[in-house]
Amino acid sequence: MAYGYVTNEDPEVQRSFARQAYGHEIWLGDVFREDDEICVYGLYGHKMVPDKPMPSDYAQPVLYGDEGRLKNPYREIVKDPHGWKFCFEDVGADVYTLYVDSNSTWVTDESGWHRGVKRDFSETKYSGAFNMVAKRIISKDGVDPGSVIHATLEIMPEKAKLSVGQDAIMRILYEGEPLPDHKVLCYCYGSDAVEFFKTDSEGVLRYPIGCKGTYIFIAKYTDEDKKVDEEFDETAFTTTLTMETD
Repeated sequence: MAYGYVTNEDPEVQRSFARQAYGHEIWLGDVFREDDEICVYGLYGHKMVPDKPMPSDYAQPVLYGDEGRLKNPYREIVKDPHGWKFCFEDVGADVYTLYVDSNSTWVTDESGWHRGVKRDFSETKYSGAFNMVAKRIISKDGVDPGSVIHATLEIMPEKAKLSVGQDAIMRILYEGEPLPDHKVLCYCYGSDAVEFFKTDSEGVLRYPIGCKGTYIFIAKYTDEDKKVDEEFDETAFTTTLTMETD
């Protein structure tokens, strides 16, 4: 998968996506049942290809039901697919919204990337805090997406599932406010057809669904105002929403 649609005419997008060029992405994969529990795979890898379980401190699951926050899912490492399996009791909610939060601070110097804060390195070229969030909505009727806003950078779909021949419609929010004219990476999982689509003036993204499958939507935003002296100079947010066709 290549991010080939970012060009020299898109400096803001280039900058935002390039901040994690050497890092990994996290996303939520298949949803399935085991007795009275709902399980979801949590995956971690380069270019959406899982290569190993994400570090345990990267994998902080947060679960919401109809009435608000629920007990966090338990987790275990599995080999196929190589990642985490998050499981929680089905308490009868119409909509569950599962997030996996990851927060870490990284710097670069002459020798490359290092996990740590700016003050620990004498020749720091870049220092940033990275907030990565994977999101998945599990809706009983496949329509209601719920209304949970958990992440600082949010992707809020109009429906819980996608329909072939129709547009996926979703709002992109930063700190609860729409992000207008903001590019989002969109593609069908397993496909090389990666595209960047822009939100409109009200922060609404419309993406045409051309075939059945699992779709990935990735929003990124870098905030230079979110910094801590001697630790990091900015915070880079990434949210990945996984959705399926009906």
